[in-house]
Amino acid sequence: MTANDLLAEITACFQQKPFPGKENIVTNNDPGYDVESLQIRDTFKRYTWQTLPDELMRYEAGGYHFLSKQGLGYYLPAYLGFAVLAYSEADAIPDGLIFSLTLPTAQDDLAMDRDLAHLAEQFPTSDWPAYQLTHRTQLTQGVAYFFDRYAQFSGAQGRAIYHFLVFMRENHGQNYFNDEPNLAIQRSW
Repeated sequence: MTANDLLAEITACFQQKPFPGKENIVTNNDPGYDVESLQIRDTFKRYTWQTLPDELMRYEAGGYHFLSKQGLGYYLPAYLGFAVLAYSEADAIPDGLIFSLTLPTAQDDLAMDRDLAHLAEQFPTSDWPAYQLTHRTQLTQGVAYFFDRYAQFSGAQGRAIYHFLVFMRENHGQNYFNDEPNLAIQRSW
């Protein structure tokens, strides 16, 4: 699939996605929000996903992390398209997108446990079980968070996301030492 074919697919299947409303662009479960969320909301509300400027996406490279579920559903195609069209300029956007499109699993939990095992020596014996429980709870919440955010996409939109990951694997796979695009495909797309 060429970049132009992929961009056409993304545009076709996301073009009817409704604007979430300016108050629903970012996650607002914190009564005061945070400064970055407010900045993203106030900036993004002026643009459709089709007109979001490249300069703004570069500036807000991780902005999709702050988007609400509705905001992600609406603005994700802008980030996908920018990563495809301007991979080098997009800097960390493709990596972050691939990471966010990867379902966390028990394998991640085991890998984290191995990474955390060396920390056990630093905790008093009574604190380590509580730390591990918190860690496992966060993983479970991560899986629920993933499904909550990505289950909203239609079959056509899911295929476009899949094709984005395939495109990243086939055109930029050499930049992913742990085969991250393929991992995202295998786990969830």
